[in-house]
Amino acid sequence: MAIAVGLSAGAACAGTVTATASVSVIVLAPVTLQATQGLDFGAVTKPGNAGFNTVSLDAASSNVTVSGTGDAARAAGGAVNSARFSLIGDAGITYSTTQSLTFAQPGLARVSVSTPVAANGALGVIPAGGRQELRFGGAFDLSAATPVQSYTGALSVTVNYN
Repeated sequence: MAIAVGLSAGAACAGTVTATASVSVIVLAPVTLQATQGLDFGAVTKPGNAGFNTVSLDAASSNVTVSGTGDAARAAGGAVNSARFSLIGDAGITYSTTQSLTFAQPGLARVSVSTPVAANGALGVIPAGGRQELRFGGAFDLSAATPVQSYTGALSVTVNYN
């Protein structure tokens, strides 16, 4: 006796299936950064006593102040300027900065650079017109042991934009 068994495997389909997804991209102009003015603390006399002084340059006003227990002073004359950078890109682009200040000659202690101050528009957003001036100040400490010499260095600024 023979039994016929029939197996059915659901309906089989032959062929292909295609779907489409949307694609988009926004192309922005590159952001550029140009140094337009260097950071210049002017001239200061080092302390003659046993105290320490901090020399600070304000980014917004370019004013130099000398504070601390030493008797250092800002010398008359000489240029004093905050550093200035021109940031150029599409209006509305948001960004952040990192910055560092170094001197080539040893002798100055606790060297630091300020956070930027935007001369126009809100810091962190390129304003209408596509150009923003960023200003930087800084600070350092000196004592009676600080070598008398001209100090030169570099202020490096990196802009990270979205």
